[in-house]
Amino acid sequence: MENEEKQTLGRDLRLLELIVDNIDDLIAVIDSQGRRIWNNTAYARVLGYSVESLAGSNSLIEVHPDDLPKVQHALRDSMLTGSGRRIEYRLRHRSGHYVYLESQGWVLPASEDREQLLVVISRDISQRKELEERQASLYEQQSRQAKAMAAIVHSADFQRSDVEQGAVIVLDFLCKTLGAESAELWRSETEEDGRFICLRSQRVNDANVRRPADSSLDAPALRVLLRENRVIAIPDDIASMEDLEAGKTPLPGERAQAISEQVTPKLVPPGAKGLLAAVWLGGRPAGFLLIGTSDSSRVWSIYEQNFCVALADLVSMLLEGRQRLDTLQALQLSQKMISGQLADAASYVRSQLPVNLFDSVRTDWRYLPSSALGGDALDFFWLNEDHMVIFLLDVVGHGVGSALLATSILHLLRQRALKDGDPLDPVSVLAALNRSFQMDEHGDKVFSLWYGVFDRVSGIIRFATAGHPPALLISPNRDGEPEVTWLKGKGLWIGATTTETFEGGSAIVAQDAELFVFSDGLYELSTSEGPMIGLDGFGQLLVDLYNSGAADLERVLIEVSRIHGSDQFEDDASILKVRFG
Repeated sequence: MENEEKQTLGRDLRLLELIVDNIDDLIAVIDSQGRRIWNNTAYARVLGYSVESLAGSNSLIEVHPDDLPKVQHALRDSMLTGSGRRIEYRLRHRSGHYVYLESQGWVLPASEDREQLLVVISRDISQRKELEERQASLYEQQSRQAKAMAAIVHSADFQRSDVEQGAVIVLDFLCKTLGAESAELWRSETEEDGRFICLRSQRVNDANVRRPADSSLDAPALRVLLRENRVIAIPDDIASMEDLEAGKTPLPGERAQAISEQVTPKLVPPGAKGLLAAVWLGGRPAGFLLIGTSDSSRVWSIYEQNFCVALADLVSMLLEGRQRLDTLQALQLSQKMISGQLADAASYVRSQLPVNLFDSVRTDWRYLPSSALGGDALDFFWLNEDHMVIFLLDVVGHGVGSALLATSILHLLRQRALKDGDPLDPVSVLAALNRSFQMDEHGDKVFSLWYGVFDRVSGIIRFATAGHPPALLISPNRDGEPEVTWLKGKGLWIGATTTETFEGGSAIVAQDAELFVFSDGLYELSTSEGPMIGLDGFGQLLVDLYNSGAADLERVLIEVSRIHGSDQFEDDASILKVRFG
């Protein structure tokens, strides 16, 4: 019986040793001086040393010099208090590089036949650390990009629509940020013949990605390609267009082959790679930004593509501003013509606002700038098949500066270029915007924002606000009276302070519910009786119109104008209505 028990115990101990030696975690028993009394074979696998060489060795020798004080302190503290600690540190691999470990210690009290010992179980977290470093690097890069884009918009050259100097800033920024060897701005010479000319070319270290003599390009088919695609990787995307299934090609007949022959050899030499982003002007493609590299293995990430598109939008604004200023200078003696050009600019801003939806979710909006150019902007779009973004912003002030800032923020959110903010998390978006648009860096301008994300599957809308009026959600009720909910958040204006003050909320969206998002220009209005309409008064107006079955936006504006006594408002006024079917 005793022999059987010993045999069973022996088998159990061998099984335990087998388990301990084959798990991924590093297990070591060390004394108060840091010497290894015992360690499993995972140490050999992870650190490259043999088990025999580690036995009895000083565990502190391999610790990275910068982490050694922390490890020594943890060892002393654990031995003194009898309580182990969890720490992260680096150990030197036999080949010379360092491995990140996350360790947890447990103290074994002293007994009659041994001193106090420390059991340390460690896990290799090198991959996690590498990922964290890459994410931190990406966050830093995207933060710099967002701040630099805003700085470009508010630079003196950009504000006065200096195309030459503005293009230099954009192209230099492209090369430095994306590590490209060249960057170019091409402009359509005429709209009819498809001829493009190179307005500006930037080279890094005399790079020869494109032949310097090629300053013009005759490619009528390229205009069609630019209209269909905001960003194109060449020659990769050109090649893929030739392989599309029948009926799916965006170009009829042999146009894809024609584009390949016209575009690729002219813009990039054999073996080189390029990224092209369309520049729009007046509702049609008017040119493109092109960056190039001789690295034939280069693959442009989605972040790089979106960033290039965002800069192309800035160039569109630059060209639009230059076009407007040229017209104003030519017609400066005619106030009527000046007003007309400002109206064109307002139409351009209006053209950037979204097209209404008419499916299960229906939308309607009104945009009423108090002057020729206003600081309001709004948008709604599906991030994916189940999540819809809804937002409305209001930049303090009026005129070109406010309109440019509002439009740049609109494009930043629409193009998902704000990469350090999660578009599905309203509080994250507001915090990221606040980090990028501090008022002391952007002409002392701040803006308010209401941002919501509707989940079609759960029927829940999550929201957050930054100094903006709450949205009003009106839901039908079987008892006759509708259910009225103010979607209020907490937070100061974007750019007003570096402190992140934003707190969001959520609400259930019933079927046939209607959501109203608006700016304060609709209720901070005087009345014939003296006091302003006020937020509560405006909310009651919406509820009364909803009860009467006439809560369409035209009726809302008519009633507001009647109460105000005029159809001219003191401030920009915007309102968005979303009906959830």
